[in-house]
Amino acid sequence: MSSLQEALAVLLGAESEGTREVQEARSEAEALVKNMQEKMAKESEKRLEAAREKASTVLENARAAADEEARSITELGKSERERTERRFREVAGDVVDALIQESVEQLLGRGGKKA
Repeated sequence: MSSLQEALAVLLGAESEGTREVQEARSEAEALVKNMQEKMAKESEKRLEAAREKASTVLENARAAADEEARSITELGKSERERTERRFREVAGDVVDALIQESVEQLLGRGGKKA
């Protein structure tokens, strides 16, 4: 009977050992899963932050380009206005003189006919 008790004790010990090993494996697997989830979350956060920075840079570059375009358009408009004013000043005197001359000729021509 002693051998039966020994065999039973060995079997009970083996069962306890098996249960302990299964529990350790389960705990280790859970720790690995948790560790991988944390690593994936960190990597995802890094990629998200990189995308935010890239979007911010693209937006900043677009704003700078729009500002430069607006300055260029404003400068072009200013140059065109100055060119038009300069051309007006160059031509206005001659146009006024021609109109005065024409009016005088018409008045003198009419005055001569009426007299």
